[in-house]
Amino acid sequence: MADRILVAYATRYGSTAEVAEAIGEELRKAGITVDVQPVGEVQDLSPYRAAVIGSPIYMGKWLPESQVFIEKNQQYLRTI
Repeated sequence: MADRILVAYATRYGSTAEVAEAIGEELRKAGITVDVQPVGEVQDLSPYRAAVIGSPIYMGKWLPESQVFIEKNQQYLRTI
């Protein structure tokens, strides 16, 4: 597994994307290799040693695409 971190996000109006990019930039400043992507564009988690997943919360729930991403990848996410 490469020394790389994924910052994956879902966003409705763009604010969560901005926060994800800011997190990615701070990690890069610390010398970490980071990929920042919308959850719908993530194809493979195997290159990552860690993941940060973000979503806005509406009416107490994450956006559906974030929930689907976590459910689909929960087994692998538990290992990193």
